[in-house]
Amino acid sequence: MMIQFLRACAISAFAAVLALPAAALDIKARQYILMDFQTGTVLEAKNAEERMTPSSMAKLMTSYVVFEALKAGKLSLDDQLTVSRKAWQEGGAASGGSTMFLDPGSKVKVEDLVRGMIIQSGNDACIVLAEGLAGSEEAFAATMNEKAKQLGLTDTHFVNSTGLPDPEQYMSARDRSEEHTSELQSH
Repeated sequence: MMIQFLRACAISAFAAVLALPAAALDIKARQYILMDFQTGTVLEAKNAEERMTPSSMAKLMTSYVVFEALKAGKLSLDDQLTVSRKAWQEGGAASGGSTMFLDPGSKVKVEDLVRGMIIQSGNDACIVLAEGLAGSEEAFAATMNEKAKQLGLTDTHFVNSTGLPDPEQYMSARDRSEEHTSELQSH
């Protein structure tokens, strides 16, 4: 009963927002797109084709690839992976970004790395998982790009598992394919 009430409130709030003129929304994002899921109709957009840094969207793709590997049995939550010097330097405390504060050379359970990646947004955890699955972060990024293509992302390119800025790493708010939108609608 509570879920139905909350759903009705959310739908009402969403409908009220859609009734406002675009200028009244005052969305601060540099890029965005609001699309009707059922029809694929774009309701509102701003710089939707402009390339942007994927930031944590890269971590979502990293998570997706890791969870697929877990499901396929290529990796177990009990496996232990070694923290490389690269993971420590580029993703750890030395980087100044989000981190699990992993020590180089230490072994960490995949379960803890997944938590660190998702809860703490740990860049070091992402790099350790990438290296553990693909041998290097670069090889893992190639896997991420393959998965992006399979998902119908046509304007996305990853070069790392963390989303840390790189001029060759990008995506757009509109990035999707028409057939993928149709596929999602059928589910």
